[in-house]
This record gives sequence, C-alpha cells and structure tokens, in this order.
Amino acid sequence: MSKDRNIKLFRAAFYADLDVLQKIIVNKTDLRVEIPIPKGDYKMFWHKSYVEIDVLDILNWAAFGFYEYTDEERICRRMYDAKNIQILNDCINPSEYYNKVIKCIVWVCDKFSINNFQIKDYSRFRLLRHALFDDENWLDEDEMKEALEKGYREIDLNLMNEAEKGNGISCYNLVQKGADYNIDPIDYTDESTIVDILDGDMSFHILKMISYLSEREKWDESDTYHMLSSLYQVGVSNYILDIVMTDKARF
Repeated sequence: MSKDRNIKLFRAAFYADLDVLQKIIVNKTDLRVEIPIPKGDYKMFWHKSYVEIDVLDILNWAAFGFYEYTDEERICRRMYDAKNIQILNDCINPSEYYNKVIKCIVWVCDKFSINNFQIKDYSRFRLLRHALFDDENWLDEDEMKEALEKGYREIDLNLMNEAEKGNGISCYNLVQKGADYNIDPIDYTDESTIVDILDGDMSFHILKMISYLSEREKWDESDTYHMLSSLYQVGVSNYILDIVMTDKARF
C-alpha cells in the first residue's frame, strides 16, 4: 500500500468516512493500515517502524469509546488562559460520530463475513499507552512479591497487569475465575489502581479526541500516531473497564 493511500485509509477509518472506505477497501487485505512511528523514544520499543493495525480495530476502538455518548448531541473541550480568557472551544456531536462508526463496522463485517462479537486481546498495541517492553508488567516481579506478602491475591494482581496491557481475553477469564479489580497494591488505598489508570487515560484523551474530530483539516500525517494513541486510550480503556467492572453500573 502506498504511503498516501495508507494515510487516507487511516483517516477514513478514524473519521468513520464510509464513502472513502468503500472506495479503498476491495479485498480483506485492504483492511490493513500501517501508522508510521515518530522518531525518538517511541521507536526504541516498537519492533517495526510502523504500527500495523486493522481498519476494524480502529472502528471498534471508536465505538468502545463513544457508545456512552449516544444520547448526547454535543460535548466540548474548552481551555482558558491565565486571564480566564477562552482560547479553545472544540465541540463535536458524539452521537452522530458513533452512528457513523457503527455503519462502517457493519459494512466491513458484512462485506467480509467477520464475527465482531468475540472478546479481543489488544495487548500488542499496549505501547500506544505506556512505553514498556513486551516482557514488562505494570507490576514487576518485585512488586508482585511484595504485594503477595501483604496479602493480595495473585489472581487480582494478574488482572491488574492484564487490564493495563489491554488483554480483554485474559481479563474476562480472570474475572470468570473470581478476580477482583478493586485493589490498590501501590498506595494501599480503598481505590482501584487499574480504574485510576484507565479512567485517567480515558478522561484526558477524550478531550484530545474531541479536538481531533472537530478540526479534521488541522491534523496531518505527522499527527496520525498520536491520533491512534488517543483513540486507543479512550476506546480500549473503556472496553477493558466494561469487562473487569462486571459488578457495577459504570454510568
């Protein structure tokens, strides 16, 4: 796939532009997108010079991130300077965006007979959130040992690590075995560390997503990696929280 066509495909998926997707995607292999990785520290951790992802992953992340806004017609990102003068007022219609995303997902799945209802493992995209090597856990070996000595259960600690990685399959299996997300082996509070991590990422990056979606022409090829990173942190965070927090209504 040519560089220009690759970027065009990414933007069509990111912005849920069904007309463009239908023009570009003919065969199932056309679903593959390569996002160039910026120079610098990012490239230290990735095995390739690009992130290889599927159009359906991009669309799913958008759906996971925005389904809770289906009843809202307007959400905004506002910023003010030191004199309390508004310097940013980016707004989108999240319900409209979500519906466009769903139409794209349905078209892709119908065209290629894809079962999109299976639980997903997104751990290979973890570097879009945290710069950690493949064999590193959020809780390292020493921290795991210390937490176990303090009485935390291994199954709960494993859930925390798998949730941070974005591995929905492992999270689901651990929850089915009785794993509890509501632990804090870092600061020993009554809060959930994994909820703090994922909710914090999601809250910050939903604001960036509003800007990316509201000013489409402002962003170009150099922004694609960061656009994908924000989408991952909104969509996959929400997806994993829905899996691990089965005992509570989140909204």
